[in-house]
Amino acid sequence: MIHYQATMRHDEKTFQALAHMQYDLFCKKNLIMRSLLSFAAMAAGIINFSQWWGVLLIVYGSYLTTSKYAQANHTAGKLVKGIKAAGLDFPVSRYLFRDNAMEIITMPENTALGDPLMYSDVLKLGEDGDYFYLFRDQFGGYMIPKEEMGEEVDDFRFFVEQKVGKTFQTQIAPVFKLIRRIDSQKRKSRQQ
Repeated sequence: MIHYQATMRHDEKTFQALAHMQYDLFCKKNLIMRSLLSFAAMAAGIINFSQWWGVLLIVYGSYLTTSKYAQANHTAGKLVKGIKAAGLDFPVSRYLFRDNAMEIITMPENTALGDPLMYSDVLKLGEDGDYFYLFRDQFGGYMIPKEEMGEEVDDFRFFVEQKVGKTFQTQIAPVFKLIRRIDSQKRKSRQQ
């Protein structure tokens, strides 16, 4: 039985969004180290501002702070260049959310892309304003456009979280996370 289905049409921006979410979910240590290094460089630069290398440390610290997604953007850019250089179209996939797995169908061929992704094999879930992200590992994931879910966005989120056994990680205000958690608990109690 198909509970939900969605079609994802990739373009340059979606590859970049996927790379950003991948960085946010899997590179937390890198982000912490960048932040610490940035703070140390800027502090040392401010203390030694009268020296030429002090100014250089401030610039370097600022670069570390503002270039969070530099590597992710580079990776997405290489992928886009490769697709364009090969004269290929950006990929389009349809996702069918069944009872125990997500089936991935390539378009326009309309053929299954290997074995379905079992919900138990999903490593991490992410969410931003436009997409849900399901990562099978740190190297690859799938994007589901929220607009494809229409009025059922919250129901879809609850369905996936229940099947995967994890919650979507998102960067929204804590009060909204609390509201979602309460809503999720209400849905869970209605199911029982």
